[in-house]
Amino acid sequence: MRLRQLSVAHLAVCFLLLPTLALAQTLRFTTMDIGQGDSAVLVAPGGCAVLFDGGPTGSGATIKAYLKSIGVTRLQMAFVSHLHADHMGGIDEVDVGTDAVPIDAVYDHGGTYSSTAYTEYNSHFSGKRNTARAGQTFSLCNQVTLEVITAGGNSSDENSKSVTVKISYGAFDALVGGDLTGTSPDDVESGVAASIGEIELYKVHHHGSRYSSNATFLNVIRPTVSFISVGIGNTYGHPTSECLARLANVGSEVWQTEDPATNRKDGHIELTTATGDSYTVSQATSSTTYISKGGTPDMEPPTAPGSLVASAVSSSEIDLSWSAASDNVGVTGYNVYLSTNGSSFSLAGTSSTTGFADLGLTGSTTYWYRVTALDAAGNESPVSPTASATTSAPPVTNLTVTSPNGGESWSGGSSHAITWTSANVSNVKLEYTLNNGTSWTVIASSVAASTGSYTWTVPNTGSTQARVRATDALNGTPVDTSDGTFTITASGPAKVILNEILANEPGSSTAGEFVELVNVGGTSISIAGWTITVGGSVKHTFATGTTLGVGKAIVVFAGASGIPAGTPNAVVASTGSLSLLNSSATVAVKSGKTTMDSFSYGSALAGTDGVSMNRSPDATAGGTFVLHTNLSSLSSSPGERVNGSAF
Repeated sequence: MRLRQLSVAHLAVCFLLLPTLALAQTLRFTTMDIGQGDSAVLVAPGGCAVLFDGGPTGSGATIKAYLKSIGVTRLQMAFVSHLHADHMGGIDEVDVGTDAVPIDAVYDHGGTYSSTAYTEYNSHFSGKRNTARAGQTFSLCNQVTLEVITAGGNSSDENSKSVTVKISYGAFDALVGGDLTGTSPDDVESGVAASIGEIELYKVHHHGSRYSSNATFLNVIRPTVSFISVGIGNTYGHPTSECLARLANVGSEVWQTEDPATNRKDGHIELTTATGDSYTVSQATSSTTYISKGGTPDMEPPTAPGSLVASAVSSSEIDLSWSAASDNVGVTGYNVYLSTNGSSFSLAGTSSTTGFADLGLTGSTTYWYRVTALDAAGNESPVSPTASATTSAPPVTNLTVTSPNGGESWSGGSSHAITWTSANVSNVKLEYTLNNGTSWTVIASSVAASTGSYTWTVPNTGSTQARVRATDALNGTPVDTSDGTFTITASGPAKVILNEILANEPGSSTAGEFVELVNVGGTSISIAGWTITVGGSVKHTFATGTTLGVGKAIVVFAGASGIPAGTPNAVVASTGSLSLLNSSATVAVKSGKTTMDSFSYGSALAGTDGVSMNRSPDATAGGTFVLHTNLSSLSSSPGERVNGSAF
């Protein structure tokens, strides 16, 4: 294809005439994180933008997204350092698609290369491709000078042909040079170092390869900071220890897009400067400000913000507004200081605008505020006048369960309305208990409080100790419980379960061993003639006339001396013992040959002296056995609920 070269005057005029980014006020240089490759963008204070390399194939989307994020919608020019795919494979992608960032002209060393990436690049930029020449200078937005230091090299090595550009803005100088070589026989770096001189930023050649950034070169340019574009998965050992050591020897602070040594992606590296006298490098949450070698440190702070107004908008929020401060370079942000006594202030937060919302405050409390302005050099202004505001009283919240509220008798499986009244509560959580609060089961995790009612299908488990609880679903308070217990009458047949077993009696007398049965069904049942077996051997036969009522318990003790005083509905094993081992055993309750319920325990549940094993939840057919002390402060509760209340 025919290559053409624009004149310096022509290019400068193009930059002045083409639409540019709205005045950025600062120069920005960013080395973008595109993995193992290279791509950087320079934006002049006036908004003109230049791309340096386009990364490997597939990088276009990342580059465009970043450009759009900083307001760049057009690139006045692009430099392609050399024709390796990791530097130019993605540049044509930037210039295409509905999200394209158009590139007006591209500059490279003018050669050719045998690769698919080069073929696509050459075809796409036909008519826009220009040859860069050493000594060329360009004026970007009439503010930033770009000088081509090298282009084309003096050998067949593609890296040595890299186009190297020096960027100058006031006292700030930077160098961007692709994969320029620094080792024989293709050492280009040493020969051009003197023409570059000392700089602030060095965009490190060849991703930190050992073949670039030689000591002679670095001892002349002595960069304050060095940016390395590198991928964590690279197989070249970039950045090499040799390169990093040479940079350290000249005192250059290194920033990397990614760190293969720790397998960490740190992201784009951004440098900004308002005047060139100082500059700030930022990456993720890190930020450092440096003074340019020829710059004059900015020691002048901004003026104090004025007209500070504090307005309480709720019981927990105060909004602030103030008039902008001014600065000789430019205000970069504001510090907001807070006091609860009007005299001692601490930092409450920062703002990039002239407003701030202070959240999470306490109601009916007065807060005082002051604001200062900051500039890029870190200078802080005098404080603004003090403003104060008092938060309003927090809204009174209320939640009261009105039904069931004690004394009701509801049938299991029937539908009943749980009702409540509330104030300043948005949603309620509903729960029920069958054991007077020992354990709770969720009915509904979030119901609109304004409805005041929820239709509940009553569980088919008999209980005389049922309650309902309502809680503010968002804040956890307020909370209210039925004033008294109500009764749930289970429908259906009787169901007798093993509910509590004490195998490891307190002390040494086995008379204290016991087995507790509970009828959790819907009708009373005669258990006369039923047996309790341990390890298959009958240990107790229930006497004639023994009936177990709905929700009631009966306890069989190994001996009469083991029955604690006041234990309800307790009987002595008809064989005079239960033989409940502390290691393991299987306990069963049988009606004839039919096993009504059984449980096999191990030492984990029988290894603690005086502590029984109990269903969890208590008196629930589907409950699992756990140590009694997991459910209450009591070690056992024969004939009673797990918390010591009556069945």
